[in-house]
Amino acid sequence: LVCHRKKTEGLDEAIVTESDAYTACDGAHAFATLTEWDEFKDLDFERIYKSMAKPAFVFDGRNILDHDKLRKIGFEVHAVGKPDPTKFSDL
Repeated sequence: LVCHRKKTEGLDEAIVTESDAYTACDGAHAFATLTEWDEFKDLDFERIYKSMAKPAFVFDGRNILDHDKLRKIGFEVHAVGKPDPTKFSDL
């Protein structure tokens, strides 16, 4: 869902919405999880990774995904509000 009140030149052409998560990720460099809905926890992330452009990034805004599993698949994972355990040895 994208909401904006003011008409911005080129915005409608720059934003694409898709109801299917797999189609939305195809060819993308990143996806962001911004909801706690269960349907996003159980996606086939290996399938998604294979379809994405590389490097492939995950931004988990609700911290609901299995970050270790995603990193093992090959994603660069960024959990909003959490430090990156690959950057800090004391975590």
